[in-house]
Amino acid sequence: NNWQNGAEPMTKTDKGFTLTKTFKASDVLTYKFISDGNWTTDLKAPELVDDGFGGKNSRVTVADFLGGDGDSGAGKAKINFVSWSMIGVQGNFITQGVVDKSNKGKLDLDSVSVGFKSYNKFVGNFLPNCPLYIEIPLSEIELDPVAYGGLGNESNYLYKKDVITAQDGLKQFLTGILTNPAGYLSKEQPNDGKKEKGYSPFLGSIKFGFNTPYINYYTGYVDAKTESRQKVKWTTVGAWNGGYQHDGGYHVFSLGNKAVAALEEKTGISFDIGFAPNKSADRKGHKYGYFGWAGITWNDLVIDFQTNGMYDSDYMFCDPVEHDFILGVKDTFSVGDGKLSFALQGLLSTSQKKIDSDTLSLAGVTETNDNGGLGYFGYSTDSTYRSGEFDGIQNVAADVSVGYNTPLFGANVEYRMRGAQTSMLFVQQNIDDGVFTISDQLGVLNSQNIDFNGYVSPFDALRIDLGVGVTMPLEHIKNDSEIVSKSTLAMYTGGWGADGATILGAATPLYGVKGGAEIAIKPAVTFTITDGMTLGAYADMYINCYDIEDGKYSGGKWVNGFGADGVGDTYGASDSSFLLKYAGLSFNWKTDNEAVKNVGVWYGLDNSNSARLFNTLTAQAELKYGFKATLGFGVRTIKDTEAGDKFDEDANNPFGFALGLSRQFTALKKPILYAQFVYNTDPFAIFGGGQDQLRMNRSNLTNVCDNNGIGRVTAVNFYEGRAALRLGVRWDI
Repeated sequence: NNWQNGAEPMTKTDKGFTLTKTFKASDVLTYKFISDGNWTTDLKAPELVDDGFGGKNSRVTVADFLGGDGDSGAGKAKINFVSWSMIGVQGNFITQGVVDKSNKGKLDLDSVSVGFKSYNKFVGNFLPNCPLYIEIPLSEIELDPVAYGGLGNESNYLYKKDVITAQDGLKQFLTGILTNPAGYLSKEQPNDGKKEKGYSPFLGSIKFGFNTPYINYYTGYVDAKTESRQKVKWTTVGAWNGGYQHDGGYHVFSLGNKAVAALEEKTGISFDIGFAPNKSADRKGHKYGYFGWAGITWNDLVIDFQTNGMYDSDYMFCDPVEHDFILGVKDTFSVGDGKLSFALQGLLSTSQKKIDSDTLSLAGVTETNDNGGLGYFGYSTDSTYRSGEFDGIQNVAADVSVGYNTPLFGANVEYRMRGAQTSMLFVQQNIDDGVFTISDQLGVLNSQNIDFNGYVSPFDALRIDLGVGVTMPLEHIKNDSEIVSKSTLAMYTGGWGADGATILGAATPLYGVKGGAEIAIKPAVTFTITDGMTLGAYADMYINCYDIEDGKYSGGKWVNGFGADGVGDTYGASDSSFLLKYAGLSFNWKTDNEAVKNVGVWYGLDNSNSARLFNTLTAQAELKYGFKATLGFGVRTIKDTEAGDKFDEDANNPFGFALGLSRQFTALKKPILYAQFVYNTDPFAIFGGGQDQLRMNRSNLTNVCDNNGIGRVTAVNFYEGRAALRLGVRWDI
């Protein structure tokens, strides 16, 4: 349904969930499942394609299933070509003096650049039931490094003020395009510390295997990612790299369909068993490891056990670094008119080495193992101090929840706790990409959480949601303790600029907190006016009741913004213990009108910045002939806070706006052509994320990763003092 809000409901049967629809033989279906509000890929689809947001869509070519011989098209020998590509050109302007901030309203051309990203894949079966996946990145060149604080050097400049003249840039462009287009548009990939990536195009991923009645097997290399595992509550294996520094890889063995069916016929229980030895335990491809699992499903009861390991030797199973043991149980029962659900998941994370990180910095992490926690984990953990011993509760995480849901109302109560040295292998916690899967699931280091989420729908048109969360320290870990002094606090404090608090947020450990709690209150309302027309509203509010010891972190202030000097029990964004952090309103209208098909309007209040309030209004309409129009406004006002009083009024750009127009064509595999102009604010996704899309979370604009591993740019700061005119094309073939 073109990714609209009204997802198609599926019907539960004895074998799972089904949806029956009729399609043309020529149709190609791209889809995802939505389970409990979470979008997830159908891993059994014949092929997977990029969704433009760093994930995957499932895709089916209907004609492949019409052989007439009873054999599923998914098992036939056939290779499909899949490509996700973007090419764009941008003129970047300065709207404010670099030295004299009071000099505003300028539109001085600073640069003209070309960006090109292209990922080309061969997906299918090279023999019946022998799946193959090959990815060749043709280019990975950003369009706009200046948008990320002036960092990066991967842009093809046609013009750069005081660096490249327009005449020289045009000559370089014409020469490159006429003689060596692939080489010119790809340039050299960066050396990221261990091995050269080389030049594009390069073999980015290769994954292949076989599916027999009794054993399924696949192996992957480089950026080929493992299939995700989420059997109970947590994702226990993420989409994990085979080795992103052109080293490493993995095997994955699991039970085949016939073996599963035979066991289920004899026992009535469905078994899920697998083992994955690898050289990618650190994502970079330098450390040996494994993950293995054994689980059963009986009706709605699921019991799952997984164990992970990492080793620091030239041999497998030698010189252990870490072992994880994960157990989960869930079940669902019919009670009255609804369903009662129960889930429990626990983690024991043991370290066999002492890993302290007091000498590390994000910009230049070394591989020295005796002081290189991040050298071990490939920037995929937020627990960078390990004592090497079992420290009781510090090595444990747990999550238990009970919920009851009916068509009229529902509620879920959850308790989570996480020790200060607890992490999980093969799940990403990557600051560079802004991915916080571990802390999102387990909670922050040294924390315990009690969360309530409920809804009531007194009639079909109205739904009211309420979330209340309480976050408390698990134990009092003093600021002068070894675990604090030897943690990589640059990950949480300092180095992120004045607004670091609003970027890392939930990744901040609860050190130096003697007691008390932080309370989060998140109400939301959705009202359906007519079929296809809805109104929504939400707010995120926080109350700080922490009892914080005197003193502050070495290296910076509290990321959550507790006071201007890093101590106290107030938020820097409000100078009080109460903070309305985000709020928003939304209006969506799905019409049957030929001229205007869908309309969305979003108002966002962003109060996360300590010095400035950011109000945004964004509207988008889908029009006839595949057109999509976007209009956005942003207003920045200096707040009456301690940080606001110190803020330079001349540096504030009060107003910003954005215009966008795109069209999806029906020929040539439906490319999308887009044009945009942004001035002092930018609601669009970054170039590599599908720049014709909006960059929003609910009704608010989101922060931006700089793609260089050095910092983040918050929504209030993004594109302030700059403007850009862009033209681009995106293909999803």
